[in-house]
Amino acid sequence: MAELIGYLLSLNAIFTWGLASLVYKFGLGKTEAKANLFFRLVTVSFATFIFSLFFGDYQFLINLNNQDLLWYLLMCVLSGGSVTIGDLLYFLALKKIDASRAYPLTQLSLVFVYPLAFLFFQEQITPSILLGGLLILSSVFFLSRKDKPKKSAIFGVENEQKTQKNEQDDLLSRELLLGVSMSITTAFFWALAIISFNQARIYSNEVFTTNFLRVVFGMILIGILGMFDNDFFLGFKKQNKNNLKYFFYIGIAGSLSLGLADSFFYKAAEINGLVLTSTITANTPMVQQIFSLTLLKEKFRKRFIIAVALIIIGNYIILFL
Repeated sequence: MAELIGYLLSLNAIFTWGLASLVYKFGLGKTEAKANLFFRLVTVSFATFIFSLFFGDYQFLINLNNQDLLWYLLMCVLSGGSVTIGDLLYFLALKKIDASRAYPLTQLSLVFVYPLAFLFFQEQITPSILLGGLLILSSVFFLSRKDKPKKSAIFGVENEQKTQKNEQDDLLSRELLLGVSMSITTAFFWALAIISFNQARIYSNEVFTTNFLRVVFGMILIGILGMFDNDFFLGFKKQNKNNLKYFFYIGIAGSLSLGLADSFFYKAAEINGLVLTSTITANTPMVQQIFSLTLLKEKFRKRFIIAVALIIIGNYIILFL
């Protein structure tokens, strides 16, 4: 029964993260990444505080000895700082490349979570989890591949040569390289945030209060950076009042994603282990693609079928072998 609850919590995180990523992309099309990040963290701080009052418990802060309390707070700071830096890089990546490419690349965080979870928590990486995880990760590359330009029969070989040249120029373009690099770096920082949060959870045996504290530390970090870069405070300035609704969209999505779904993810990790939970939630890009097709009416691509098949096989191996 406990394992089933863990799976259900993981599914909630998958669907919430997938939907939130589309809201972020939509909002960032109208606003700036830095301004959105700070406004989002302020909103999420308020939301996670409410969640912690209803579902959390602050009593453990009194019960921890001084050394454990210090390490707990350090892990919260590390997790809050890492997830905030990762989110900033992800928002900047969304300004460079489309969400259907950026988000799947961030799921490479699994590559970093596996060795770190083994090293710090002595979690077992069974052959079935490893094989299933590799299959799920391989689907990422199908989901994030760029469409090939259509060839024109009218211009023949000359047009084909131009197309090939355009593809090469596109692959080497600064925007593409920056977007891909930022997405992969995001994966590393998100993995670091996952590992440090899990360690804080072990100290406290509590996720909702821990999530509130790490979000607050992240907000403080961005607030300090905002003292040197006013772009972080643009969401609160009068000249952006026409875009206020987009900031709220991202703030609400962040509250449900970073605020609630993240807490459910770590609760699931407490039940089923960090390695298994992280592997299951690596399915999020598939859900995001489904939302893109159904809600945003994006183009259906045949490679999506291959990605889905790999994900189904990977999950079957993880859960039943």
